[in-house]
Amino acid sequence: MQWAASMPAVAWDGLKTVPYNDNAPVGDGLQAVPSAFRPELLPSKKEIWDQQVWMAKLGPKYTGNKAHATFVEFLATQLQSHGVDVARERYTLPRWDARRWEIAIAPVSGSPFNAAVTSYFPYSGQTPPSGVTGELVFAGTNPKFALDGLQGKVALIECPTNTREFANLYKVWGLHPATETFPTATRPARGPVGDLTPFQKAGAVGVILAWTDISDANAADQYTPFSRPPQNIPALYVGRDTGAKLRALAGSGTKATVVLEADVFPDTPTETLVAMLPGVSRDEIIIINTHTDGPNATEENGALGIVALAKYFSRIPRHDRKRTIVCPLTTGHFAGPWVPSMRGIITKYPDLIKKAVAAVTVEHLGCEEWMDDAVTKYKATGKHEWSVAITPSKSMADILIESLQGSQDRAGVVNPVNGGFLGEGAGLSRAGIPTIGYIPQPNYLLAGPADGCIEKLNADLMHSQIQVFAKLIHKIDAMPAGQLKKT
Repeated sequence: MQWAASMPAVAWDGLKTVPYNDNAPVGDGLQAVPSAFRPELLPSKKEIWDQQVWMAKLGPKYTGNKAHATFVEFLATQLQSHGVDVARERYTLPRWDARRWEIAIAPVSGSPFNAAVTSYFPYSGQTPPSGVTGELVFAGTNPKFALDGLQGKVALIECPTNTREFANLYKVWGLHPATETFPTATRPARGPVGDLTPFQKAGAVGVILAWTDISDANAADQYTPFSRPPQNIPALYVGRDTGAKLRALAGSGTKATVVLEADVFPDTPTETLVAMLPGVSRDEIIIINTHTDGPNATEENGALGIVALAKYFSRIPRHDRKRTIVCPLTTGHFAGPWVPSMRGIITKYPDLIKKAVAAVTVEHLGCEEWMDDAVTKYKATGKHEWSVAITPSKSMADILIESLQGSQDRAGVVNPVNGGFLGEGAGLSRAGIPTIGYIPQPNYLLAGPADGCIEKLNADLMHSQIQVFAKLIHKIDAMPAGQLKKT
């Protein structure tokens, strides 16, 4: 599907038409400007948290749905109210929305029962109200599957979570607090199977994915994996105990009925916002970006942080802002097959990328750490979630570590020496821009309960993190472009 772009001249062309002082020095010769953080200009904790609570009450903001569109309009209105120019890029997608899901089991002997479902596989497929029925068979444990003999059957597969080897992926630039120890590995609650088409091609009528190593509370409402194309086969997740029970019944003639009613809305519109706050120079740009779509209160709340930062920097006189700030708030993070998210901005606006001296990607603010304990009980650990701040640039790492001093955050500033640059900042880094991708990764990052996991967020931490970003952007603005690029 083609995506349609409709950015008016006010955005990128606006960088050429806004009345800049053309006599101002440019490049590394730009005049020094005050770089001190001015806390009295930052929106209050209450103002930001009130927006966060309102946003969470919208429910999941899956790409293009009503809640997402409402959130995007709110962001545009807020940015414009602070005197920030806002332009839009419009895309379309075949939006898929699940309405009803269940699994009914009919053993050869014993009473039929409904198996508890923890969530569905997004964009997997859909069934009629009566569902699809087939013999339940065990088809293996990820990543090894047996695809023979699946014609007309429901495949049960086991899904242990994947390990992210932080010790291999990252070299630590620095920690805050310095007394912390960065984890060597993590196993977040993410669906490890990203492609169900082999089961569809093998003739299965449905797939049941069983978590094996996380609690049902941790597994509940996980919208995973995201940004996958349609799989053309309905698929649902069950918890570890239910999965073990189903495995004991598999291959015995037991019938399983999988119900996944879903609607598809062709050509659903969705929009990226591009906000611009002019500085003294039109030749050097700082990009501050995030995405606006997601399932809960933290996955997409980076946009609230950027609204707060836009309000803050709009209150600072332009002559004290050396560089222009451009803030792409992209849609499509959860709809990659159709909507290019930050990739679309990078591709369409090469001059923007060429003029960018640095980028800061703001994602997943205010997260408290929730883990399964030794007896697989899901609960708060009493600590803040690790903020994994990814950058290959030592200069950027150094000024972030400085900006973290005195904050509440628990952060690991790391160099992605073996890949591992996650999130919306990855493309900017690959484009050669000195980039920090600030991306806490809690277990509940992809969970989409009705309350948006708001009880797992911390207002004080969120406000403290936004203060860190403000300090960081001041430091970036004051640093010569050549120095920012030093690794």
